[in-house]
Parts: sequence; structure tokens; C-alpha cells
Amino acid sequence: MRIALTGLPFSGKSTVFKALAGKKTQPKTSASGKIQLNLGTLELRDERLEKLARILNSEKITYPKLILVDLAYSGGAGPETIETGHLREFDALAVVIGVFLRQDPMKDLADIEAELILGDMQLIQNRIEKINKEKKAHPAKEEDLQLVLLKRCQKALEEETLPRDLKLTPQELKMLAGFQLLTLKPVIVVANISEEQLNRKEWVDLEKKAEAKNLKFLSLCAKLEAEIEELPEKERLGFLKQYGLAGLSRDRFIEICFQAQDQILFFTVVGREARAWPVLRGTTALGAAGCVHSDMERGFIRAEAINYRDFVECGSMALAREKGLLRLESKEYPVQDGDIINFKFSV
Repeated sequence: MRIALTGLPFSGKSTVFKALAGKKTQPKTSASGKIQLNLGTLELRDERLEKLARILNSEKITYPKLILVDLAYSGGAGPETIETGHLREFDALAVVIGVFLRQDPMKDLADIEAELILGDMQLIQNRIEKINKEKKAHPAKEEDLQLVLLKRCQKALEEETLPRDLKLTPQELKMLAGFQLLTLKPVIVVANISEEQLNRKEWVDLEKKAEAKNLKFLSLCAKLEAEIEELPEKERLGFLKQYGLAGLSRDRFIEICFQAQDQILFFTVVGREARAWPVLRGTTALGAAGCVHSDMERGFIRAEAINYRDFVECGSMALAREKGLLRLESKEYPVQDGDIINFKFSV
């Protein structure tokens, strides 16, 4: 999963990146050489996986990862100054709002949303014009369906309704996938607050606005958390308590990113490795097998599955099998969050 960190100038975007990504960062230049990319690797530390590894004496734990990318601006005052191609390549957008600036955070969010809408409207208009030209020479039913869908999205954007709120079918989403519409991507609103605002809840209206738009929301004091991140781990707890913080916002941010993508986790234990795999909710056992290895999907026979809670209650696979809790599932089985799965396959 790749998340683009964006926001208006002076919103503290780079400081937010430093607070969330910590020291696991890597600078990189875009293919065009026009912008600087700062990459951070974040791990989803799931307590269930850790407990599973302890029970089964796994020597290695592999967590799901996401890549957070801070895109540097090429000048100007909004997301339009970032190479469009770069924003469209990401799975989700994390939009930083500088609440600490004591300006109008709702206006900042609206301005960013407006730029995303304008970018998609231009892309859709260009595609509609191209399809109309192609239709005159080579009529095609599939293109006709695409045209109807694009016009529907265009009308929604003109009325300031985002395509992600249109309840599109899986088939329609597949038809739009190649366009990588920004207004279809999940958005996480990140409110960057000051130390003084930690207990004042000055971002509540922004949070309500985000929730009303079905956007995920996170507030953090990036400056403070970036400073705490620089401290030795033994000293961090004291500073967190001093400011009334239960912990750094990194873990919560990672959870929110996976939630925004509507992803769940299933677990595998192979040899001495316990591993968590993120998949879209509704993914079948066959699809999950393909995430682990293409051979498993190609030669799928069946899946042995037990949910994490049932396994913990039993304490061992042997007892779970005795109690009939270890199930045999077909390739159509919809994987559930927390399933522990052993895939049987032959190639």
C-alpha cells in the first residue's frame, strides 16, 4: 500500500512525515527529476500476530507494510503543483491541514478538495472527447458503457458530489480503475495541531466535517511527536505522559490507512514465520492464496482455516482440530478478519 502525503504550503507536511515515518526514511527523485520524494516504511503492528507467534514459537514475525511518500512541491499553492501522475499512482491520500496556523481549516480542506475535483474533471472531459471521436469510426459497446459511466462521474463532480460517494458497483470501479481518479481514492485528513491545541479540541469542527464526507481523520501535534521520536525509547514514555498522550500517532495512522482501504488481515504460520497479510474485505480464499504465492492460487485445493479467537481459546491446532474448529474451506470462501489459514495446493 502506498500513501501520498499532500497538503497546502506551510501546513507542516514535512514535519508530519517526520513524525509518522520516524527514522525509516529514504529520499528519492522522481523519474522526471522534477520533484523530490521522501519515502517512509511503516509496519502495522498487530497484537494478534504477536500473540500467535508466541503460542506457536515462531522465530520470525512479518508485519504488513505501507509506504508513506512525502511529495515536494514544484511551486504554487496547492496539489495542482504536484505532478498529476504521481498523485494518481497512490492507493490513498493523506491530506495535511495546518490547524496550528489558526486559519480556517475547513476552507483549507475545501480548497484541496476543489483542486482534486478540477484535476479529475479535466481528465474525464479529455477521455469523453476521445471516446466520442473513436465512436464515429469504430462503435464499441464496451466504450459506450464507459462513456455513460464517465458522464455520470462528470455530472457528480459538477454538482460537487465525489465519485467515491456514488456507490459504484465492482464492475463500474473496474472500468474506472485505469483512470486513477483522485476523487475515488480514500482520503485521510491529518489535522496538524500545536501543543497549546492538544487539550483545546480546536479541531473538532474539522473532524465532524471530515466524518460527514466519509473521510478518515487523525489529529496530532507533528512538531512535538517528531521531537519525541528523536528521543531514546526509554525517555519517550515520560514525555508522552507529560502531554497526556497515550502513544505516538504512527500506529493509529497506519490502522486508519488500512481501514480507509477497507482491508482486513489474515494470518499464516509457515515454518518458523508468522505473517499477516492484508486483503480487501470480501476477498475469497483463492484470492488470498494468490497474495501468498501465485502457485498456491494456480494449484489451489482447499484452505484449512480457523479464526484467531477460536485458536487462542484452544491454544493449539491439535485441540482446535479435535473440537472441529479447524474448517476446510473452498476457493469461494470469503476470508474473515483474523483468520489463520493453511493453503493446500498442488502444482
